[in-house]
Amino acid sequence: MKITGLTINCLEYQQAFWMSSASANQVYNNRFCIVVRVMTNEGIVGIGEADYPGGPPSSVIAVLEKELGPSLIGRNPLDIQAIWDDMYYMHIQHSRVGIHMHAISGIDIALWDIAGKVAGLPCYRLWGGHHNVIPAYSSGGMYYGLPGENPDGMMGMEDEMALTKRMGFRGYKMKVGKPTLTLQQDIARVRYARESLGPEADIMVDANCTWDLPRAYAYLPYLEELGVKFLEEPFQLNCPQSYKALAGQTRIPLAGSENESSIYGFRELMDAGVYFVQPNVCRVGGPTNMRRILTLIDLNERVFAPHAWSSIICMTADMHLMGTTRRHYMLEYDINPSAFREELITDPYPFQNGSYTIPDRPGLGLELSAKTLEKYTVYRAEVRL
Repeated sequence: MKITGLTINCLEYQQAFWMSSASANQVYNNRFCIVVRVMTNEGIVGIGEADYPGGPPSSVIAVLEKELGPSLIGRNPLDIQAIWDDMYYMHIQHSRVGIHMHAISGIDIALWDIAGKVAGLPCYRLWGGHHNVIPAYSSGGMYYGLPGENPDGMMGMEDEMALTKRMGFRGYKMKVGKPTLTLQQDIARVRYARESLGPEADIMVDANCTWDLPRAYAYLPYLEELGVKFLEEPFQLNCPQSYKALAGQTRIPLAGSENESSIYGFRELMDAGVYFVQPNVCRVGGPTNMRRILTLIDLNERVFAPHAWSSIICMTADMHLMGTTRRHYMLEYDINPSAFREELITDPYPFQNGSYTIPDRPGLGLELSAKTLEKYTVYRAEVRL
């Protein structure tokens, strides 16, 4: 079997609302998704996704189209580790993290999809997994609206609480730290979530790397009082000393980091006290590197809580990886309507009472909707033999 081509589709859709996180300099209402397909001479096609680093996705697309894609042509798609090593070392002198790892991720996910299809096994079973029911939590609590429209940060909260309960989620994650809100206004949002969902629900908060230690210390008494399950990304990645200091001052476990793409960075975060470890399979180099990170999580007795603020492809790869370990938390589920979750595939995984069930289909078990690809594609590229 040989790889004969690579197809890249950059998708974009406009949401019906505007939103921002604590770290965003401006509000936005568009979402992107980079779908990667690897073609073979036997007609088997692998599906993957590459994330983009918070800005225009053109940089990741360029790496896929101009550098990594051409290097795949003629290779055996089952030589996954050799291909991964070659892609990684192609850029090791200038980029062991960031856009190159994002690009590698899309290809690596697609290669594992092919491997599962060749073996006739779902990916989680190909990797020796032992369970296929994956609980999820709702992830929302963004700061919605245009500037000035949401002065207390409460816009959308009531609807998200109702949807979280209706779909059977056992946890809810929300943003904290918007500079335009006072501490008391922000804490009022967390209190509202706790009172709405009750004492048994997990409430998580995400500061999106915007705090320093004094600000974190100001929030801690209130977050501890409200029984927050974890505090996600309070600081920038290059501040392990801050993570370590904060971990020693609170009983709230720390979480991170979707923005890390190196196994060495995750080791540093765990050494600094991060307990809920949050790699994104579309950013860390795909399942090949994610499984190394899983081993590190197991050795350090941490909890795997993958980041999945992306399409159903990313979510699905995460589910299969979660099916290989008992040291996992719940799957992140973007509570907002998402065309890249609801429309991108033709046969969604069963979802009931806040949990997904991985079906017994080979590979990732996904079939892309040609209609959706055509509808949302804003850029398409092919690399061919």
